[in-house]
Amino acid sequence: MKKLLSVLTVICIILTTSITAFGAEAPDAEKVKAQINGAVEFITQDVAAYKVDDASTFYMLTGSGANVDKYADGFLNDVKENLEKNNGKIVPSYVESIATYGAVILILNDLGANPRDFYGYNIEETLLSMDPTVPLTNPNYYRAVTKALAICESEDAMAFLEKVCDTYIDNYYTMGKGVDYYGYSCDNTAYFLSALSAARMFTDKYDAVADDALSVIDTYKTDGGYCFDPQYGTQASANSTALALMAHSDYILSSSDTDGDYCCNPDDIYNELCAFEGSKTGIFTYDGDDDAYTTKEAMIALVSYRDVLISLSADNDNNTQEETTVTETTTVSDTTTTAAASSSGTNKSDKSPATGADTAAVCAASALAFAAAAIVVIKKKSK
Repeated sequence: MKKLLSVLTVICIILTTSITAFGAEAPDAEKVKAQINGAVEFITQDVAAYKVDDASTFYMLTGSGANVDKYADGFLNDVKENLEKNNGKIVPSYVESIATYGAVILILNDLGANPRDFYGYNIEETLLSMDPTVPLTNPNYYRAVTKALAICESEDAMAFLEKVCDTYIDNYYTMGKGVDYYGYSCDNTAYFLSALSAARMFTDKYDAVADDALSVIDTYKTDGGYCFDPQYGTQASANSTALALMAHSDYILSSSDTDGDYCCNPDDIYNELCAFEGSKTGIFTYDGDDDAYTTKEAMIALVSYRDVLISLSADNDNNTQEETTVTETTTVSDTTTTAAASSSGTNKSDKSPATGADTAAVCAASALAFAAAAIVVIKKKSK
């Protein structure tokens, strides 16, 4: 039940604790969207096509909300041919991997294709037939896997998701230190926390390790942002600052805490990241030069941060609507009381019936929204 409340209370989290944390001067989501679009344009400027081998990058682009339609048909055709060639499996040029399946599922979902029936192939089922206890050689790829499992409709997806997270933790994570992948770093642990956040929407099993990861990431905080690893220098880098922003944003969006203690100020990290913006909107720099890899990591961070801003904006709109409803309801109550106290005892207000109808509509819409969120989690929890 706790994670049922997680989805229902995430609105309250952002509305209450985050309003204090973000303040009235939170950046406009439209500006962040423009940066995302600029980043995607820069990343793809010299790319003719994306294929199965590129799935680990392409899922980040399709998930950004930017227009990547010119690559859609080519990618979908390559997936189809790969499935036909490998008897229903997706095998890139290196090795079959749950990371590739996760990325492909996310891409198909973003492009409006059905990963459960893609030219007759059930890609979700194939993913779930693999062994989740075999660790990925690059743990940063777990992010695509957990995000994909979070949208799978199979009854076995949630159990598989937990096994994936357990494998990630057992093979790579040390409490108080973070992820060890060619050494400990801000970047490795930021990818870890982002991946774990997908599971936190459905279970509180990983709350303690997620809290620890957030604390570890903040040990890399330095003047002007975040550094990769202090042993190589404490100068802030765009990459580490971006990934810290991604991790903090995903943590907030997946948290069921209500006391706000977890809440850093992602606005501050965002502003630090913007100091690394290069020649055009959405292009970010490495050592002062426009850099595609840095821009890619900045883009995925901006997507997570955008989602926080959109959630905050939506909740503020809901609050305004609720405040209006309360005011109108109070007016109705006052009018009715005054009328009842009059000598005639007749309520002649034309406003009351209409206001009552509006209030009912607002309440009904709100109830439907909460019910929809509850149904999603109930379905996931029952699997």
